[in-house]
Parts: sequence; C-alpha cells; structure tokens
Amino acid sequence: MKKRLAYLKEIIRSRSRVLLALVLFLLLNIGLLLYQGLVLEPKLANLQNQWFARRSTGGATLDRRAIFDKGTADLERWRSLIPPKKDLARILGELYELAATNSLSVGGVNFKPDMIKDQGLLTYTIGFNVSGRYASIKSFLADLGRLREMIAVETISLNNQKITEEKVNLKVSLVAYLRVEGQ
Repeated sequence: MKKRLAYLKEIIRSRSRVLLALVLFLLLNIGLLLYQGLVLEPKLANLQNQWFARRSTGGATLDRRAIFDKGTADLERWRSLIPPKKDLARILGELYELAATNSLSVGGVNFKPDMIKDQGLLTYTIGFNVSGRYASIKSFLADLGRLREMIAVETISLNNQKITEEKVNLKVSLVAYLRVEGQ
C-alpha cells in the first residue's frame, strides 16, 4: 500500500503540469455543460416557441377572426389559380410543347374525367408516354413542376428497353384540376 502511494506521489510530482491541465479541462467541461443546460437550452426553447408562433401567423399576432379571414382569402386566391374547363386544350398544348422543347417524342394520350361535386371542380387524369434521352426526361419532369396550372404528377414509370441505348421511355399520369364554368 505504501509502495502504491509512493508511486502515485511520484507520478503527480513528475506529471504535475499534465494533471493540472486535465483538471482545468474537466472543470471547463463541467462549467460549459452547466451553462448549456441552465442558460442556452431554455433560451433556445423560448426562441423556437416564438418562431413557431410567428410562422403560423405570418409574423403578426392574429385573433381568430383574422386567421379565418386570412384562410378564406388564401382559399379564394388558390381557387383563382385553377383554370376553367375550356382551357384543357391549352394545357394539353403546353404539355406537348414541353415535350417538344425537351426533344421528347410523345406517344398515346388518354383522359379520364372525374367530378368533385362539392367543390365544383373537374379533374382530368391524363396519361401519356414520352421517350428520349434521360437528361431530357429529367428536364421535362422539372418543367412539369413549374407549370402555372394546378397539375399534380400522380404516377411515373421509367423504362429502358436496351441497356446499351440512352433512350428512356417515361409513362406519366397527371391530374389536372379545372373549374366547371358557372361555379
């Protein structure tokens, strides 16, 4: 036991700077952990709550009536973006133009109309095939996402007949939302 104590005293005497540095780092670490837990985390939680509250109201404090009015105005603005049924031919023309702009050839096109009666909306499920280079297909899909009309991509299927060719076939199903005239 005396021998161990003597070894410990010798280690402390010969490595006093290293041990002092370790003790200082340990105290610094404990101090930073306390600062984080007692000061930073509560402050962060408060800032997050404030940010979520501002985000949900658009930065302003709104009462229930103002929130309802804002929601109603947003819905009206959204409904105004939905084109009338008579614009279906123009929308199809834009789809063909997008394909041509991206050097794609268009195969057959099929339609399936459906009515959403309580909303006064008509949906057209538009299915078609395009073929061309992979980069062109990718650009075409990006252009579809930038269309102004209310069009949702429902399904996508890529197919490559020959692994040695760069030609890819894309089968896509879109849903176009149209307003029924007089609604």
